[in-house]
Amino acid sequence: MADLITPKQREEVELLIYKTLDAADPDHTNSDYYRQIFYKMNNNEFYHFFERRLPIRFHYEIFKIEPKMEQIIDAFKVLGKPLTEKVNMPHIYKNAEGKPVQSQECMVIYLHIKRMQQMVYKKSHVALNIDKRDYKTGMLTAEDKGAKQTDRELEAMAAYGLDYSMDELSRVRADSMKAAAEMNSIISAKGSVSMNDFNVGKADSIAKNTLNVYLIGSNIYSNLIDINYMTPHTAANKNKMISRT
Repeated sequence: MADLITPKQREEVELLIYKTLDAADPDHTNSDYYRQIFYKMNNNEFYHFFERRLPIRFHYEIFKIEPKMEQIIDAFKVLGKPLTEKVNMPHIYKNAEGKPVQSQECMVIYLHIKRMQQMVYKKSHVALNIDKRDYKTGMLTAEDKGAKQTDRELEAMAAYGLDYSMDELSRVRADSMKAAAEMNSIISAKGSVSMNDFNVGKADSIAKNTLNVYLIGSNIYSNLIDINYMTPHTAANKNKMISRT
């Protein structure tokens, strides 16, 4: 029976697999694993191996084989499938020919979803007004209420390495009111803002302050926002106290 794949074709396939795995796993653990499997196969067995569902799987090991985002991007570059691209930003700048400025390379996700009217309005819209807020939890209420951000969204951003997006959505665009006021002031003055333009204080969070009150009421100390067993307010006033001898 003639081989279903030539030795040259098999060599090209194996080389592509090993290069891709090694880009995400510099220790070669994954590529060595498949080298041992393929070494025992003839050409026909090698061909039929890829008729399986998901024949090539990346094997993780906690604290040992955990690819970083840049390594995953490099692995997809080996396949010729880049995960990041530059985005045109005509709202920021256009030259005389109408060509817009481009962003740094970032991950772009295309979602082809037919949305229902209720989902668009109630389930997945971003709040346009933030005036009506529950100052116990920091969450928006009434008609200002928008889509909630849960642990699943944060886990997804963590998996994609979107650390700055996590900081922005869970702090300054959540319930860090002092930082939000500073951010809006910068936007009004400059037209745009960067996360490097302002600082988010440790105690600048409605939810963290509420939780801290409950912990104090339960006689539980935490370093959530407290400083040396004192609330930020007490710690700030202590620096203003005048000692008399």
